[in-house]
Amino acid sequence: MAQLLRIVVAAAEEASRSLIYRVAGQHQAARVVADVDSDDRLMDVVAYRRPQLVFVSSDLADMRGFEAADRLSRRYPGLFIAMMTPRNSVDEVRRAMRAGARECLIEPISEESILRIIDEAKDVGTSVAERRGTIVAVMSSKGGVGKSTVAVNLSIALKQLGGGRVALVDGDLYFGDVAVLLNLKPERTIHELNAALDAEIADRFLHQHPTGIEVLAAPLRTEQAEEITPDRFRTILGVLQTLYDYIVVDATVSAFDTMLATMDVADLAIMVSTLDVVCLKDVSQMLDMLGKLRFPPHNIVVLGNRFDDRVSLHPKEAERALSLRFAEVLPRDDRIVLAANRGVPLIMSEPGAPFTQKVLSFAKALTAQIGRAERVSA
Repeated sequence: MAQLLRIVVAAAEEASRSLIYRVAGQHQAARVVADVDSDDRLMDVVAYRRPQLVFVSSDLADMRGFEAADRLSRRYPGLFIAMMTPRNSVDEVRRAMRAGARECLIEPISEESILRIIDEAKDVGTSVAERRGTIVAVMSSKGGVGKSTVAVNLSIALKQLGGGRVALVDGDLYFGDVAVLLNLKPERTIHELNAALDAEIADRFLHQHPTGIEVLAAPLRTEQAEEITPDRFRTILGVLQTLYDYIVVDATVSAFDTMLATMDVADLAIMVSTLDVVCLKDVSQMLDMLGKLRFPPHNIVVLGNRFDDRVSLHPKEAERALSLRFAEVLPRDDRIVLAANRGVPLIMSEPGAPFTQKVLSFAKALTAQIGRAERVSA
């Protein structure tokens, strides 16, 4: 299977943006990974997301779309740039070509033209796309909903399903629990990697777990966390993308700036929620925040956790409250507490447990959604 075509959209018109999202979403080999509304933001997103195809509106950010396209084409010569303009004139097309665009579409654009450009970009728009792993951010609106437990068990599930190299990153730099949940006492943490930040030896700072996943633990002391700025955390994730097929980040609102840095580069956001009114209300606010960050909505999945039919809302009722369907609902299992105390995740100690089977099913669905085809040996 061919590599997934990564698309960035910088459209002034909502109709154009929505149509590109819809057409790309229906295409088996394409995905919109970000959309922006300013030229400066466009440059940052292309650097982080490494797309092969960019749709740019000529009217972007006070008519600076052509200038943005020119900068992109000079910095990334292999990038496929498709300009969009509401003005049907020869001069407009010539200006787009001078800016480095390969195509110039007259708005309103059509579904057929988008499909044609996607197919063309698959063949020629690949030279800026370097090998990169998929960043999966596991999030929650608050503590105590089992987010870290989900991140740990999901990472192991991805590894068991043949996900190649899987890195688990503790995004709670101050009070991370990932190492404890896996009974690890790493000598090196993200603090040491931050000091070195050498791509050639980056994986030496991750601890190899018996399951095969590799863990980048939080700093051992809180003062060390202060040295890791959001920009550095984002850079570290970028380095790991060149080495691993999946990078699962246990992100937390208690390290808000670090969480935002994660979302700048994340391919997929998993929002973990318990099925109660308070948590669902908070999750709804988190989803609104992701919308304001312009994180692609089709790259967000909501995962129900700790479902207990004696006390929890029915999943259908919870879905109505969120106006979203759960990708999966994980059952409550009191053995998870014992697993945490022992540092042996339930997916290891109880492979037949309903919780474990649901996590594996969810991991399979994620791999299908992400659609990654390039794998490396473990």
